[in-house]
Amino acid sequence: MSLGNQPDFAPVHNLQRMLRTALPDNALVIDGVFGKETENAVRRFQKAQKMEPNGVADENTWIALKKAYNHEKVLFEKAEPLQIVLQPYQVLNKGTNNSHMYLVQALLLALSLYLTQLPHLTVNGKLDAETEKSIRNLQKVADLPETGEVDKHTWCHLVHLYRSVVGDGTGAFPVR
Repeated sequence: MSLGNQPDFAPVHNLQRMLRTALPDNALVIDGVFGKETENAVRRFQKAQKMEPNGVADENTWIALKKAYNHEKVLFEKAEPLQIVLQPYQVLNKGTNNSHMYLVQALLLALSLYLTQLPHLTVNGKLDAETEKSIRNLQKVADLPETGEVDKHTWCHLVHLYRSVVGDGTGAFPVR
């Protein structure tokens, strides 16, 4: 079977996919055919962008559509993950003054709203006695050695516990 004489649907598929994303109320069928439905969607997009609504997917329309699509698709993707850098065997121990401690403390503070075994603490960027106590309690819950220090194992448990308990930040929608 030769595909040489087949039409190239990819540009129209891409156009339709981007239109569906950029126009949230759009139920455009992604079929690779530039028919009336696609033309009308292009017109609606152009009108929304204050362009001449001629229904033609010209260069200016593609540029505006790509920009709108890239903006909108971020809303439907997972939030950008934050991966802190801890070197192999790096440990944040008592007295540590490290920017990562702000994150550790913020996660512990958020978790303390849901888990009574974690005390409220002050976020100050230092692994002080209050933070050490909270880390020990976390390590106990996670069945980790209760060192009061943050190593990669403790960090991983902290992040996973935060994601499963806090979820979307409202406490109503844990990650599934």
